[in-house]
Amino acid sequence: MKKLVTTMLACLAAVTFTLAQEQATQPDPKVLPMFGKVAKTEAQQKKDEQFLKSSDASFTTRTEASKFFMERGWEYLNEGQIDTAMYRFNLAWLLNPDSSDPYWAFGLVTVAKGNPTEAITYYEKALSLQPKNSLLLSDVANCYLAQYEQKPKKKMLKQATEFIEKSIAADAQNAYACMAMSRVQYHNQKYADAWTWLHKGRALNMTALDYNYLLTLIDKMPDPQGFFGEQTEPDQSE
Repeated sequence: MKKLVTTMLACLAAVTFTLAQEQATQPDPKVLPMFGKVAKTEAQQKKDEQFLKSSDASFTTRTEASKFFMERGWEYLNEGQIDTAMYRFNLAWLLNPDSSDPYWAFGLVTVAKGNPTEAITYYEKALSLQPKNSLLLSDVANCYLAQYEQKPKKKMLKQATEFIEKSIAADAQNAYACMAMSRVQYHNQKYADAWTWLHKGRALNMTALDYNYLLTLIDKMPDPQGFFGEQTEPDQSE
């Protein structure tokens, strides 16, 4: 990949837009998954063609270019710039619609915006391309959990459980899958089991712990291991 700043600017110049010009009541399609899935005007199609030509001249392959824009998207997302991140994910999708990564990102952002039902459609596409990716499977499980927590239906909890089991089967060291299973057990009112899974996930990767969920679990049942107190800080004596 060419790493010159001029290369990045050349790729972006063909499709630059100003997020500040978005209409609050009708978001710009450029910051919606797959450009809002709406038909593009002739002018927009020409801009896409210019962008693709610019990328072809700057990168060895479109797959490489797509990965570049995915990386920029994650950087913006980590900074809290959701719309800018979504635009980069859209560019990555435009470059390589056969990659699971843009669909995965669409799902994550859509869940974060509070619409897990829509997110499932993007996750399903990502899974069709990477059916055994443990992290992806655990993200899908968390999406179903988000649906359940919005509107409790046993079907959603069952689907979440199935995806967690697939995730753990693919990688037993996936801390996020363990944390998701803890939440499932919490909703099943099996609080001791919820703690068991939480501690397993915590031991694998402490950053996977959701402290808001931890407080909720503590309200139902104190930590049997005594690792977490009411202040939610780990007991350093362990």
